[in-house]
Amino acid sequence: MNHHDVEQELQHLEYVFAHLSPKSTVPPLGYWRGRLNSLRKIPIVPSQRERINRLEQLLGTLELAVASGSESTPKETLPRAATRSRR
Repeated sequence: MNHHDVEQELQHLEYVFAHLSPKSTVPPLGYWRGRLNSLRKIPIVPSQRERINRLEQLLGTLELAVASGSESTPKETLPRAATRSRR
């Protein structure tokens, strides 16, 4: 996976994670965990690593909310650029 592919994948995951909620987890959260884990296995730049870490924190919060039956969404939000619609 080249730098451009990694960037596209991160943008997609940031967009999706901005729209996930404990009530709306289709595909299941394990699917998104697997996509994040696959990015951990390839060489990436530090700024991309930070974005992956932020996504993992959001996913962990969401996983806890689902496990506890909570309907609240994670309090941390993604940067504004990550929530723009894809064109």
